[in-house]
Order: sequence, then C-alpha cells, then structure tokens
Amino acid sequence: MKNVFYLSLLSCLSCALTIISPGVNSNYRLDKIGVYKFQESSFYGSKFYDLSAFFLEYENLKLVLDDPNNSLFNKEEKLNINQFEANNVNLLIEFCYDKEIEFDIENDLANYHYKLNNFEPLSTTSYFYPYSFSVRGEFIKKFKPFYVREKYPYQHRIYTTGDDYLMCIRSIVSFPKSAQNKSNSLEILTPRNSLINFSYEFDREFILYKNEKFELSTR
Repeated sequence: MKNVFYLSLLSCLSCALTIISPGVNSNYRLDKIGVYKFQESSFYGSKFYDLSAFFLEYENLKLVLDDPNNSLFNKEEKLNINQFEANNVNLLIEFCYDKEIEFDIENDLANYHYKLNNFEPLSTTSYFYPYSFSVRGEFIKKFKPFYVREKYPYQHRIYTTGDDYLMCIRSIVSFPKSAQNKSNSLEILTPRNSLINFSYEFDREFILYKNEKFELSTR
C-alpha cells in the first residue's frame, strides 16, 4: 500500500512540472516571497485572484507570442518577436481576476511598477490571456489555456478546453542584460501600493525552480 501511495505521489509531482502554456514551463517559475496582499485580492476578486511570474528563455518567446489565447487591448495589433531583443531579460508576470468586476484595465496596468535588482524595465507588453478552470473549495483554479491548437498537421484548428473561462492578464517585462545577477529580486509595486517580491537564481542559465508543490489554499 505504501508503494502504491509513493508511486501515485511521484506521478502527481511529475504532472505538476508541466507546460503551463506554449513556451511557459512551470520549471521556470519565479520563487514567490511573502504572501498575497489583501488589497489585491479584494480589488480583483478574492475567489479569482492569482499572481505568478516566470523567466522566459528567448528561444521559447516565439511560442509565447504565437499562442492563440493572446488578445491585445487593440485588436488590430499583434505580438511580434521583433519587439524583443535576444540579449534582454524577459520575465512574464501573470495575474487573474473576476471578469465580472468592472475597472479600467489599461489604467490599472499603467500604474504597475517593476524593478529587477533596482533596474527599471526597458518595456512592458500586456495582453489578455484566458484559462479554463476548476472550482476548488471557495477558489477558482486555472486548468488549461482556454484555446488549444490541434496537433500537426491540423494546427490551424483550434478548440476550447472548457465551457467558460477565467480571465488573466499577462505582461512581458523586459530588462537590460546588465540588470541580472546570480541572485535576483523582482519587485512589483501595484497601483494600490502593495509591494510584491519574487526571486530567482541565474548562473550562466536560469536555475530551474525547485519548490513546485501542492498548493493547499491558505487564503
């Protein structure tokens, strides 16, 4: 019985370390320091709010940009790999919110401030990103990207992974290469003056995230 439980546990852990979306692997998650701020969950909806950050390898960036879930605020614009420099440090910040709450999204995003080791970003590109979801107790949890392409050679076909979606906002925040050290601290100051921090290690390459675990809700 113990062996069965052990194998099941290993299986679950291996499932946790998967592709979150095209080009974004949970091994590249930044380590969250501290806990979520009450002001943020209250503003965005306590059942829905979630905040995470990831390191983006430049070679994966095209997959991130070509994701069928990406939706810019200006529908006529598209994300383009030429917007980003290969030598820059690109971080993906993502938060989710209750789509029934009305607020000025673009103004809200304009009042976010980011720093990597006290360096200001070179650019910030933000866009909508929907997920299908599951209900876990009182909270809504991301399940899969809402739109998924069929496998080759039918990749032009797109299907949905649920009947409804959880809306999130993704921001690709780019910093100069000189901003990055071996030990790194990402600081996020929200429009409500909540200070949120993430950290990661980089030694010639990103040190893969080691703290993936079951998220037992404490909110």
